[in-house]
Amino acid sequence: MSHLRRTFVAVLLAVALLLPSWAPPASAQRAMTITVWFPLPTGGPLKEAMDDLVGRFNAGRTDMRVSLEMTGDYWQNYQKLQTAIVAGSPPDGAMIELMQIPEFADAAILVPLDEFAKQRDFNMADMAQALLGNSYWKGNLYAIPWQRSTTLLYYNVDAFRDAGLPEFSPPPTWEEFRRIAPRLVVRQGDQIMRFALEGSFNHDWLYEGLVYSYGGRIVSQDGRTAMFNQTPAVNALTLLRDLTKRDRVLNVNPNFPGIVENFIAGRTAMIAHSSFALALITNRARFRWSVAPIPAGPAGPVLNAGGGNFVLFAKTSPERQRAAWEFIKWMTSPANTAFYTMRSGYIPVRTSAMEDPQLRSYFRQFPMARKSTELSLEHGRGRMVVLNVERNVRQFLVPALEAVLLGTADPKQALDEAAAKANAALGAR
Repeated sequence: MSHLRRTFVAVLLAVALLLPSWAPPASAQRAMTITVWFPLPTGGPLKEAMDDLVGRFNAGRTDMRVSLEMTGDYWQNYQKLQTAIVAGSPPDGAMIELMQIPEFADAAILVPLDEFAKQRDFNMADMAQALLGNSYWKGNLYAIPWQRSTTLLYYNVDAFRDAGLPEFSPPPTWEEFRRIAPRLVVRQGDQIMRFALEGSFNHDWLYEGLVYSYGGRIVSQDGRTAMFNQTPAVNALTLLRDLTKRDRVLNVNPNFPGIVENFIAGRTAMIAHSSFALALITNRARFRWSVAPIPAGPAGPVLNAGGGNFVLFAKTSPERQRAAWEFIKWMTSPANTAFYTMRSGYIPVRTSAMEDPQLRSYFRQFPMARKSTELSLEHGRGRMVVLNVERNVRQFLVPALEAVLLGTADPKQALDEAAAKANAALGAR
């Protein structure tokens, strides 16, 4: 029996060698799971929109699936990424706040995306140019825009009518604003019941856009020198100081959400805020209102672009990087960015998305959404590109703005002192 068994086994092996090799079909193979971190709370309409998109992506793939992990706000996301990077276990991809890109790119933590973006089916030329200003570092592409917004002016049409002004006549320049602003202010004795304009101009986001509009910059183009104490930036801050302290027509409010509440409640005729506020104002305002560019300085209107971008991490394998890129490519397709615009209020990241049939139908239903999107794409501009912006710029600039607008400091002196500290920090690297 032993001899017969050996003979039988030998015959089976010989036959097996003659047969073609066999593997389970692709549908039966285990799909690769990649992890993408996303700075959102664990609930709400934005998460529902992202879950919808990720669910549809996973349903259409047999070779891979995406696990989307919500990481809180941008700052919490940043801290968690730092911890994961130090531990050597970053996710495969993530969305990060655009001003964090230089820090991660300079440390070789991010994957350059230039070769990926050259793929014909990605169509890099279709990406919205107004949103690409923060996607590059030292000449290389490191990030793809996704959850993006710009600054924007909202104005109360009824308040303009009540003040005897043409109803749809937002001030195109700061000179015009200064002329009409007193007519929009409502006072009871010394108390101001309604301001002409409100915004967080003590924060660098709004202030930077104003500096651009005055022909200046916050930092040099190479990100190595502070320029926010030069004449355009000083003139911009002096204008804000005068409108706030002397004319008392501008309310500088550090409470970013509270600004929208004040507009809805009629406590200000105009606000400078994020284009993302459009949905909340649409749902709650009980008066006629519209949108426009923030009043322009000598260099024309500028709507500062903020928000997040998708990135890939160098610590993962090339195979996982390619898989994560497939997800980014799919997410940023015209149809999907149009879908996210309708569900979130953020700007579509592709110009061709504006012709998407569903988005065009949505814009017919909400014409203000179309107007704000067109303004953002026309006048949007990238933010300063500087290494470690929090440590090298913001920690000096923001207190200077607050000292002038919320206190009594002199604009030139405060900016000079802040710029000296920033240049020392920038030069130390």
